Amino acid sequence: MKNLLFISLLMLFPVYLFSQEYDFSGMQGLRNKDGQVLLELSGYDISIAVMKGQIDNEKTISSIKKKYNIEAVLAEYSEPQISRTNKIIEAESKVKDRPKVKLNQVYYIFNKSDKEVDIVMFSTLNQRDVILEQEVIKEYLENGLEPYIEADLAANEIDFAGRKIYLGSACKWMSPHNVHCKGGQMSWSEFPSFESAMLDINTRIDANVNDNMTILAENDVDVVFEEIPSLAHRIVYKQKSGVGRRTDPLVVYYIVQEVRGRYVSCVLSNYGYNRDDYELAPLLQEVMSITQLPEGGYNQFSIPQYENHPQPEKEEKEYLINLFEVRAGSWVPLGNLSRSFKAAPSLGAYMGFPIKKVMAVDIGFQVAFPVNKSLFDFYDRRVPYETEADLMVNANIRFRYQQEAAKNVYWTTYVGAGIVSVQTDLEKEYYDSDESKWETFETLDVFGGVNVRYKKVGLYLEYHYMPYSIANKVRKNFGNSAVNLGIAVCF
Repeated sequence: MKNLLFISLLMLFPVYLFSQEYDFSGMQGLRNKDGQVLLELSGYDISIAVMKGQIDNEKTISSIKKKYNIEAVLAEYSEPQISRTNKIIEAESKVKDRPKVKLNQVYYIFNKSDKEVDIVMFSTLNQRDVILEQEVIKEYLENGLEPYIEADLAANEIDFAGRKIYLGSACKWMSPHNVHCKGGQMSWSEFPSFESAMLDINTRIDANVNDNMTILAENDVDVVFEEIPSLAHRIVYKQKSGVGRRTDPLVVYYIVQEVRGRYVSCVLSNYGYNRDDYELAPLLQEVMSITQLPEGGYNQFSIPQYENHPQPEKEEKEYLINLFEVRAGSWVPLGNLSRSFKAAPSLGAYMGFPIKKVMAVDIGFQVAFPVNKSLFDFYDRRVPYETEADLMVNANIRFRYQQEAAKNVYWTTYVGAGIVSVQTDLEKEYYDSDESKWETFETLDVFGGVNVRYKKVGLYLEYHYMPYSIANKVRKNFGNSAVNLGIAVCF
């Protein structure tokens, strides 16, 4: 009898286990203006989107990989146990400029109609939770995610780990479980255990380390978080450079705590006066307080007359873009222009004026010496004279954009405009002693080009459009196009 009871319990246990509903109480979803759904659950960023195509079309899968920058594919397969036709892509990627961060990604693709597919994307900085992913997919296929999705991005009232907080009209959702109010921001996630919440907060600390941030201070602070004495890890960051850069330091508090039976990983931030400013923005004060300021710390009621710590030395503005360029190459005429000369070896130089880290405006000139020349008609007061080109001088201004394609390898594109002057071997009938005795003709020059450089030395190729006939010195069929290519040394 005892054996029969034991066997019965064993048979009932898996039924009981798998009949339990997954706890989605810690999930929040938002629907943006484009209709895309974004969700957050236990450190996962989840999004749902629609795209044209079909699962069995390889072009569709390639388009998805290209759109979402899926590069390091770990696995690609179908899951027969899922009720809808599907394809799953598991991938891993690194976040640019954040060496300690690895992003785990999973893409579930389903046929939506004859012309569209649904894409459910999971992304996390933590280790994957396959059970969570499967439960979310199950809920999605049963249309069970709608109750968790909000369409209003205004965060007038939020549910913070089971407590309603009224914030008013000055706050908005940046993403699920990520709210911003004037002067402060707070993001959080709920986990099934304290250990998983602690792993998440440590990962987020690593994720905020990047080449454009310097750490001014780092310490632990005793706080009261949701009325619970807690320990916050406080880091003060300073942005080095960038568009819209704030000069004030960013003060960030990282906290893990069990709140109302939920294990919460929370990141709270606001800008401070300097590294010792412990004043909390109103949003942060809704969930935490600092009862005892550390030694040397202060808030708005005790701001010192001067900064206790020496200010860091002002960093020189770092430009990726080079400032000087010397080049040697050759102009190669195209079309009708090649009847006047076959090539023109050239020398040139540019001086750059940076406007951003990777952008500059350059002023430059080039001098070219045509070879393999042929005679053409030069018109002076509508009278033709046979002559040939002896010298070309080009002065121009260009706009340049430069990228680092790989270590020490730079890819530069540019466009520009200027004036090109061609000196002939035809002597003027009258000329002053202080001017050239050779007849010349000028025209506008519009061009674009690329430069591929390794360290200081690169190769350039550019196309020039030069309508020579607008000066009425040569015929309309004289020609107007040329390419210029050669070697450039940059400093």
